[in-house]
Amino acid sequence: MEDVQQPSLSSFKCALIQLHPKPLDLEHNFFQASNYIRKAASQGAKLAALPEYNLTSWVPDSPQFVALAEIAHNYIYKYQELAKELSINIVPGTIVTTCPSLLPAIDAKGAQSSKPCRVLNVSYFISSSGEILGNYMKANLWIPERTVLTSGPSSVQRNSTEPQTKPEDHHSVIQTPLGPVGLLICWDLAFPEAFRSLIRQGARLIILPTFWTTDELSSEAKHYAGPNLDRKFIQAAVTTRSFENTCAIVLCNVGGPMEEGYTGLSQVVLPLVGTAPGSFTDHEPGMRIIDVNMRTVDVAEENYRIRADLRSQDWHYGYSLENRN
Repeated sequence: MEDVQQPSLSSFKCALIQLHPKPLDLEHNFFQASNYIRKAASQGAKLAALPEYNLTSWVPDSPQFVALAEIAHNYIYKYQELAKELSINIVPGTIVTTCPSLLPAIDAKGAQSSKPCRVLNVSYFISSSGEILGNYMKANLWIPERTVLTSGPSSVQRNSTEPQTKPEDHHSVIQTPLGPVGLLICWDLAFPEAFRSLIRQGARLIILPTFWTTDELSSEAKHYAGPNLDRKFIQAAVTTRSFENTCAIVLCNVGGPMEEGYTGLSQVVLPLVGTAPGSFTDHEPGMRIIDVNMRTVDVAEENYRIRADLRSQDWHYGYSLENRN
């Protein structure tokens, strides 16, 4: 049985919520996020996007960081209730969780995981009816995360009766009221393969919660790169991924004081256009409502034919666009 694809919206309003999370304070951060989401819904937004680690911030050295992961999954239900009440789709950044139903039983090689701390960083797509349509466990962990988190082996789509991808795929497309959506998280931005995996399955929109700051470079790297490397990296990579895959991208980063390393730059990026007007250009916390013109995806494909090449029998790289018709 094939998945039934929902038609994509030609355009919609997206709320970029560049939250500055208070470390380890779940209730405060949820309250702050829910206020922004209510405001977004009142302004006609169809999608509200939050940053990575928006409930806890990134404080892995605190024993509470892992301890809170045992209860953080309960906030997914709160986001579901909010989505249903306000009739708005929500990607609530990421939730750090030890939820048993999500924990992988085996690692990528088929052996029992030897990591003593099985904590996942998970992003969800919650529909405007309050249903969890799918989730994604972060696969490409940033270097400091690897001592704390378990890399997720695959994505999960809840409304499918058959596996969504081939066994080697780590990413799945989610059929949503906005059309086919892919979820990625932060450091995934550095891996073109992650995006191409979603594109070849038909994704038109990719949503990318991030916690990208500037305080983790070595002194030598800073010597060569200068003070704006992370801004350059984010901007160059997200624009390239959009253009090379003829897809729209919603990147939602944390905000906060520049002197503490916060980068911000939450933005919607469209093929042919680049960064959509109204996106964040700084690190300040807040919310922006962005018009997402999905027609640009079709026009870009008509001109560049990336997806057409992926469909062709003589495609050079050993994989092809999956037929979903």
